[in-house]
Amino acid sequence: MLADVGFSQLALHPGITSLKMVDECGNKWMCMVTYATVPYAHYNIGDGFKRMLDARRIRRGSYVMFGASFAGYNDTFYFRVICF
Repeated sequence: MLADVGFSQLALHPGITSLKMVDECGNKWMCMVTYATVPYAHYNIGDGFKRMLDARRIRRGSYVMFGASFAGYNDTFYFRVICF
């Protein structure tokens, strides 16, 4: 879940339904995205996101850096696992 503030507010559009996440090795993970406003404005990222977490062994407490090509409507995010 990403709150609709800061990075996600600049990089995503409420109408987005899918998001491609690309890791530092070039692996691509197709994720479904839904926008919700209850209890606050946020994006739920699902589908391929769970598979990506399991495959990359990303656990609670891991540091992950996200990026996008430009401000505005993006359908691709880039990420890198910093440490576990």
